[in-house]
Amino acid sequence: MRLFAKISDPDLFLKMIYEAGTAFYSTIKGNEVEAIYFSSNRTIYFKDEMTPAQYQNLKAQAYPVETISIDNTCNQVEISQLMEE
Repeated sequence: MRLFAKISDPDLFLKMIYEAGTAFYSTIKGNEVEAIYFSSNRTIYFKDEMTPAQYQNLKAQAYPVETISIDNTCNQVEISQLMEE
């Protein structure tokens, strides 16, 4: 069984990224962040505001990217570190 979660609780998101996996994040504007975490049995998508301490915690555990997009039709997540023109 796999977990796919969409959440807006920053503490819950940060607690769930303990397992061997990879996390990516993108700052939207101000304190609003979009992040996604992948492991062998879970995908967790986060979008909402974070406190400065939560954001520093995220930066310590995740890789910065320019964009994160979810394609529900293909059951696929795309991230890009490239600046889109």
